[in-house]
Amino acid sequence: MMNELLEWLEYIEDVRQERKVKHKLKDIIVIVLFATLANVDDWVEMEYFAHYNEEYLKRYIKLENGIPSHDTLCRVFGMLQPEILQQLYKKWQELLNRNEGEALK
Repeated sequence: MMNELLEWLEYIEDVRQERKVKHKLKDIIVIVLFATLANVDDWVEMEYFAHYNEEYLKRYIKLENGIPSHDTLCRVFGMLQPEILQQLYKKWQELLNRNEGEALK
């Protein structure tokens, strides 16, 4: 289930200026998604969540430049089109419903 979602994230267009990009869009989305699932509801706490769960997150994302700051998380999510976030949520729900009862590994 997670592999399918991670593959789907590769197709989301990153509108940031390439030379200024330090963290992959996929990494940022996964951090925010996992933090949200853990009832984390603000950007500073999401950064703390990512630091605390860094080893777990590395099962799914590389984090080549470490954990993005809360400012980066907020700024990048602010750049995403609402339609993209709706599609992401819909895809996540489809995967959860299709694999109901299957634990995240």
